[in-house]
Amino acid sequence: MALPADAAADRSGLVEAAVARYAHGLREAGNPLVLHPELWASCERQARQILGECVDALHGAPVEVAQEAELASMALGVQRSSEKVPPIDSVHAARVLFDAGVGTMTEAAARLPADITLPRCLSAVRMLHEAIFTRVSAAAIGYESATLRDVGEVSTARRHQLARDLHDHIGSSISLALRCLDLYEAERAKGVTSTRDRLADARHALRDVFGFTRSMVSGLRVNELHDGLKEEIDAYSAAASDRPAEVSSRIDGDESWLPEQARQELFLVVREALRNAFTHARARHIDVLVSIFPDAVHATVTDDGVGLPHRRDGKGTGLTAMRQRVTALGGTLELIGGPGRGTRVQVRFPLDGDRESGAGGAVGGVR
Repeated sequence: MALPADAAADRSGLVEAAVARYAHGLREAGNPLVLHPELWASCERQARQILGECVDALHGAPVEVAQEAELASMALGVQRSSEKVPPIDSVHAARVLFDAGVGTMTEAAARLPADITLPRCLSAVRMLHEAIFTRVSAAAIGYESATLRDVGEVSTARRHQLARDLHDHIGSSISLALRCLDLYEAERAKGVTSTRDRLADARHALRDVFGFTRSMVSGLRVNELHDGLKEEIDAYSAAASDRPAEVSSRIDGDESWLPEQARQELFLVVREALRNAFTHARARHIDVLVSIFPDAVHATVTDDGVGLPHRRDGKGTGLTAMRQRVTALGGTLELIGGPGRGTRVQVRFPLDGDRESGAGGAVGGVR
């Protein structure tokens, strides 16, 4: 029902007066909802709707909170969750709005005929309470759902991180220990004297498992790389290979350009590629090349083994972990090869210059 011209003007004036009180109250309290223009825009829009419904009730019009208003408030709750606005600030703003609305409506009701002053004023205050309560409740639902979604995403990311660590740290070291024992038995059976102390290599791998497990329990992160990348790659290759000359490795560029976290992640990816080559490829030779540029890292692990099958799902735990680690660095991982043509694992990720942060900055993909 359209309001008469005078009533419409009065409605607009009352809403403006109440919004001004509302904003003043929020500023006095230092509430962030009024201090940041982008937050205040949505806050003011919602306040105008609430106060308009309240003034309509004061003028005797039948008013109900529209369902669209609840949906909009739910979306606003989601928005405030993403903008990290503490819920207490929204609750405080609701109280300030109620006070501003009651003050304005009380003054306006005093200008009404005496016989309707009290019932109209009570009607307007009830409407104000219902309009605020309905919207705050809907916003709380939106805020809570967005927060739970964020918690779920963090939990999923932690599960993936745990799966990668179990596979790449514990699983890989146990696999290396078993391989060393297999090589020890095979060389004994053939009467071959190895240049490696296979039992010592197996003990070393198992100590790594113990050390990493202890670090997981204590919550402390350990630096697994005690030497340079080439030394670590060569040490793993020598322990895991039955032919010491089977793997050739080269590091080009300055390794100090790599943030420590990126250096460790790169080593884990290269080590997993080497483990796959030893375990599955039946390769006679494996080349590892890591090129470190000021703004990027390129790495390849190339073998002359049996190659990749025509059909592969690419869902193995090791390959998934490799991809996730490279993606976290903002890079790409690509598998190249086919049946009988060997395999090349190609990794690229950027260095963003923030070398203390531990990872590249851009969000990359995986092919």
